[in-house]
Amino acid sequence: MFVKTRAIVLHKIKYSDNDAIISLYSREFGRISYLVSHKNKKGKLSQSLLQPLSLIEYEGEHKGSRELQRLREAHCYHPFTDLPLNPLKNAVSLFLSEVLYRVLMEEERNLPLYNYLEQAIMMLDLSDKGTANFHLAFLIHLTRFLGFFPNMEENRPHWYFDLAAGSFCPTRPAHNAWLAPEDAERLALLLRMNFDNLHLFRLERRQRTELLRQILNYYRIHLTDFPEIKSLTILEEMFDV
Repeated sequence: MFVKTRAIVLHKIKYSDNDAIISLYSREFGRISYLVSHKNKKGKLSQSLLQPLSLIEYEGEHKGSRELQRLREAHCYHPFTDLPLNPLKNAVSLFLSEVLYRVLMEEERNLPLYNYLEQAIMMLDLSDKGTANFHLAFLIHLTRFLGFFPNMEENRPHWYFDLAAGSFCPTRPAHNAWLAPEDAERLALLLRMNFDNLHLFRLERRQRTELLRQILNYYRIHLTDFPEIKSLTILEEMFDV
C-alpha cells in the first residue's frame, strides 16, 4: 500500500551509484528504512531533504514483510532557518542524529516520542540562546521515552547516584556504576533543564563535557549494544560545548 506521513531523517548510506538507503523515524511506523533513487523522475528527492534530523513529509510504498520500503517523493514540512548555517547547531544535530540512529529501534508507532523529537528539533533550529546545553537536556529527557529516566524522588544533598538503578542513594553502591555526590548534584541540576530555560544554566566546558560523557555511560548501562558515538570527539574538539 502507499502511505503518506511525516518522518525525521536519522541516517543515509550509499546503496548504489543511483540509490541510497535512508533510515527514518516515522510518525506512523517508528523506525523504518527506505530505498531512494537520486534519479527520481519527479525531482522531489533533493539531497538537502535527506540531511540528518531533516523533518520531511513523504509518500512511499509500505509492505510489512519488506526490509527496505520504496520512497516515492518527499518534501520538507519545517524548513530550517538557522540549523544548517550555525556551526554549533550543525555539530549538535549531527551528534544527536547519530545517537538517535543507535537507540531508536522499535518498528511501531510511538506518537509521544515522535512529538518530543519533532518539537526538540524545531527548538534547536529556532532557539537563539542556550544551544551549548541543548544536547544535554535532549538526551536526559529522551530517557523518559526509553524507560530509564532518573528517579528524583530520593534526591538529597551529598548523595550518590546509582547509574544502574537510576536513582539517588545515601551511600556508595557496591558496584562501580555510580556518580560521586558532586557529579550527582550536577545531574540533578541537569534534570531541571528544559528547552525554555537552557540559557539560565551556566556550565564550564569541563563540566559540560564530563556531564555528557556520564549521560552516554548511563545510556550504555541501560541499552544493549550502545556503541561509542563517533561524532562526540568532533563535538568536543571543534566547539566549546
